[in-house]
Amino acid sequence: MARNRTIAACLLLVGTVACGDRRNDDLAADSLAPADSLVPIADASPLTDSTRLMPPAETVYVAPPITRPAPARAAPRRSPATSPSPSPSPAPAPAPSRGLTVDAGTSIATTAMQEISSDDHKVGDIVNVRVSNDVLGANGRVAIPAGSVISLSIVAIADAENRGERGTLVMSARNVSINGSTYSLNARASDYTYKMSAGKIGAEQVATTGAGAVAGAVIGRVIGGKTGTAVGAVGGAAAGAAVAAKKADRHIVVEAGNSVTLTLREDFSRS
Repeated sequence: MARNRTIAACLLLVGTVACGDRRNDDLAADSLAPADSLVPIADASPLTDSTRLMPPAETVYVAPPITRPAPARAAPRRSPATSPSPSPSPAPAPAPSRGLTVDAGTSIATTAMQEISSDDHKVGDIVNVRVSNDVLGANGRVAIPAGSVISLSIVAIADAENRGERGTLVMSARNVSINGSTYSLNARASDYTYKMSAGKIGAEQVATTGAGAVAGAVIGRVIGGKTGTAVGAVGGAAAGAAVAAKKADRHIVVEAGNSVTLTLREDFSRS
């Protein structure tokens, strides 16, 4: 009986120890389980002896690979802005041929083809002169050949009032005739050979001479009779003629064949 009690006590002690060990194992499992586990503890599988005896796995920390930033790529260098080169200017148009052009200011030597006189001509009359020498153009070609005829218009003409004074004669070129063709020509008579000529005694001068003779005769008769009358008449006539000659107009004359120089006022051109 006592033996049975002893066996029962031993069995009870073994059971108590086993229960204590089981409770300790459960507490250990609870400490190892993650706190946020979604698996109920009641459903967790019991720990085996092999699992219970294994030490916790050693945690190995692996350093993350060091990543070095890639070197910054240099921004492409921009070439300095260059202004667009100007487009080449078009070639200038070729200058028109000036082979038969005579520049303004050129002198043209001519000769008068008829007499020009203030006693016979008036403003607006046309007179002609002949070119004495070839007139060359810009490239050396003959533009106005010798022998060409130039027509002049009388712009102003007048006698001299007294001896020693020059009369007035202004002439301007209108056109030139070359080998049967007529071309416009703008020039003036800048120089010419002329002379001054006494005009014819008109009625006024005759009256002056007659009056002088009568006056002389009267004076001579008073002084010395018939002889004095004759002498006085002659002397009076001479005095009257001298007064008339002094008052007579003076005519400006350019004789035929005299030189007349023309000067171009503007360029002359012909085809």
